[in-house]
Amino acid sequence: MNKKLCLRVLYVIVGFTILSTGLAFKRYAALGLDPYATLITGITRQLQIPFGVVLFMVGFTLVIVVFFSDRSKIGFGTLYGLAAIGFTSDAVLWFINTIPVFQQFSIQLRIASFAVGLPVLLFGAAICIETKMGLTPYDAVGVIFSEKIKRPHWFRWIRMSTDALCVVVGVLFQSDIGAGTLVAVLVAGPLIAFYRKTLSKTKPFQIIRNEAH
Repeated sequence: MNKKLCLRVLYVIVGFTILSTGLAFKRYAALGLDPYATLITGITRQLQIPFGVVLFMVGFTLVIVVFFSDRSKIGFGTLYGLAAIGFTSDAVLWFINTIPVFQQFSIQLRIASFAVGLPVLLFGAAICIETKMGLTPYDAVGVIFSEKIKRPHWFRWIRMSTDALCVVVGVLFQSDIGAGTLVAVLVAGPLIAFYRKTLSKTKPFQIIRNEAH
């Protein structure tokens, strides 16, 4: 394994760890999850099985869809994320709940946790996308669709549409819907696009992009 490949693998692991940490803070805040997590939580409540298990099941289903749509979007990052996100988020959330200050669960603390969690989650997602080692199944849906219609710059709008669909299904499944869910629908696509543009200008990700091409 060469040095550049090792660096990309490291960024994938770091990206998914950041993403999972942000997700854990948003779950703690309980102000309304991001759209995809809203869908997963709704299914969790219907089936009465752990969040991490449902996330793996839905993710595996999406991997199959992505495989037949554009298998180039599947790589180490896809498989690592499929295995790691839910369980890492569960572990971080457990750790947060063991910290005395977080046991107060005040509204101020919940708002602060959400304000930190959302941008952290989206930053982690952007890192994973820019490593070019495979997308998360959910991120791949928007990227593939925007490429299929030859409008890659429409990613933010397509992401907002898929986010809205997840929220609708989550409502039907009695998931946690709140102000935070609406905020996530509105900012996820644009903020990921901003993070990706910013990361693409840095030297490490320029090297990754050149190698990937």
